Amino acid sequence: MPDSSPFIAEFELIREVRLVDTDSTGFAHFASYVRMMEETEYAFLRSRGLRVVLYDERGTMGFPRLHVSINIFDPVCFGEQVLVKLRLTEMDGKQITYCFEICNADDEILVKGKFRAAFCRFPDDDPPFAILIPDFVTAALTESSDFRTEAQVGSI
Repeated sequence: MPDSSPFIAEFELIREVRLVDTDSTGFAHFASYVRMMEETEYAFLRSRGLRVVLYDERGTMGFPRLHVSINIFDPVCFGEQVLVKLRLTEMDGKQITYCFEICNADDEILVKGKFRAAFCRFPDDDPPFAILIPDFVTAALTESSDFRTEAQVGSI
């Protein structure tokens, strides 16, 4: 899993590097690493009974990004199987932080990334605004079941 610092939850997703992920060299384009991390986040949320976009009696809610960073140590190639490791490392009431590692079959770290997101409400006619993460979301994110899954094309 990403580094050895304390974490709240962890999740792993195995996926193949698809042609759409690559540039003309056959290496994954830098934006594809962000997509791989997002796919892993979405699978993590689904594994906890959540969705990327949530609804309640007051409308739409979700986690828009505040910050995204990636460090590429070694590129991944078309057809390669990678393991994307997610750790939920921080929750402060309105924001969460995920740390990621993308590893090859030998568990060597090829890419590290980090997302910081705010929990927001999305009013129909006004800009989004941050709100406290609802108790049901906090409970789902912090439950103790951690596991690995394999991405299926079209399932993300």
